Amino acid sequence: MSITRTLAERYNREAARLMPHMGSDLQVDPTINTAREIDEIVFRRSEYLGGMAAVLLALIARDD
Repeated sequence: MSITRTLAERYNREAARLMPHMGSDLQVDPTINTAREIDEIVFRRSEYLGGMAAVLLALIARDD
């Protein structure tokens, strides 16, 4: 049985796995299912975090 996860759930999991020291800085609402929305939310927090989010999203896309 395969469990469908939103993009944000996968993103949050990768952020916690790769950068646990960043805590909730990179986390987003788990119901979000678009890269653009994740990027916009995190980028609003800071450009630095937005860059990290873009890399995490690229890693997820690569694994798909």
